[in-house]
Amino acid sequence: MKKIIYDVGRWPCFLHREARGLEMASPSDSPLRRLEDELFEKLYAGEAELLADRDQDSKWAGWAHAIHTACEQLPAFNRLADDTRGDADASALGVEELMEQLKPTIDEQNANQPQEETVRQLVRAGAEAASAAVEEYRDAAAGLQQVMFGTGKSGEGRRAVDDRKVGLARRLRADPRLKRIAQLAGKFTRIAQQKRRTKVRHGAEEITDVELGNDIGRLLPVELVKLRHPRLHTLALRDLLERKAMQYALTGKERLGKGPLVLLLDRSGSMEGEKDTWSSAVALALMGLAHTEHRTFAAVAFTDQIVFEAVVKPGEQLNGDALGLTCTGGTDIDTAMARGLDIIDRNPGPLHEADLVLVTDGASPAERAVELKSQASTLGVTVLGVGIGVERHSLEPWCDVIEAVTDLNCVEDGVADALFAERT
Repeated sequence: MKKIIYDVGRWPCFLHREARGLEMASPSDSPLRRLEDELFEKLYAGEAELLADRDQDSKWAGWAHAIHTACEQLPAFNRLADDTRGDADASALGVEELMEQLKPTIDEQNANQPQEETVRQLVRAGAEAASAAVEEYRDAAAGLQQVMFGTGKSGEGRRAVDDRKVGLARRLRADPRLKRIAQLAGKFTRIAQQKRRTKVRHGAEEITDVELGNDIGRLLPVELVKLRHPRLHTLALRDLLERKAMQYALTGKERLGKGPLVLLLDRSGSMEGEKDTWSSAVALALMGLAHTEHRTFAAVAFTDQIVFEAVVKPGEQLNGDALGLTCTGGTDIDTAMARGLDIIDRNPGPLHEADLVLVTDGASPAERAVELKSQASTLGVTVLGVGIGVERHSLEPWCDVIEAVTDLNCVEDGVADALFAERT
């Protein structure tokens, strides 16, 4: 698709517009929008095809050349391009940050060529801001790695269907609460990975299926032929870039998964705000840990009754609707414990090691606590209580281990050890 001085591919153009929620490309696009498409292709694909002089927009070519030249000559922009290549959301973020810096110097009514030094300074500032935004976005994306936004339901023996109509970056911009949860979850996930000792040992791997990816060493012969074919070479490179090339799926022997990891989340009215955000982020980090260990993960949200429940088996994802629960009502730990233990009883693990984590900021009557703690012991369940502003003795009737949370911007060492460290 001819823009100003570059021929932008239809696919990158579509990805750019979709990632930012913009109207699809049309002949009436403004010079600014066409420039953005060109910058996106450079960030996403690494290069763009320069139009012949006669095909360039004679009015705006000099203006666009000045901006593109500044981008190509600056290491900050080249680093950004290396970091965003093949990632539509990250590339779109990069374009947005760049244009935030450049817009004040752009007059869409007149094709005045901006001063070279001014453009260089603005592109440098935009590229640095874009790199920071991309890093922040990826932290958030890592936190939401096991969450599927869409119409499908988790825990029903099938994967949820992802809603590709709304890019993750757009969703995070539109929902500050989700963005904060995702950023904390990304941070907590890194802590969990550091705390956990990886003990997986791969055996001799064997071919079991065909999947999509970009591992050149496992490509099917038909994909290798496409790479050598003069007319299919570009298509094959695109599939590799987007991890959509056909490759052999290999499996090996890994250690067995443990029993279920069940999280009981207090959603009473007093959890509203930062407590809710912190506990949701912990839930996502624990779900990622369960996924790594091939464990069933269950989340039970409770007040004075059970208000939400999701069981996510290995290989499945959590429906994103679970992150939109509101906090209201009172607190009944007995009811939550009983439901959590029932889930564990119905989903035994091959090594019969299950964990139940209770996150709450309140106390409740302990009428069934002795009975429930005995049941947990019989099932081989370790119960961890994480209290937010709660005295330890308030959770002792139900819990084997209790940790107190005082800082909702991080996971303190003691809490991190209890939540994420390998239990021996």
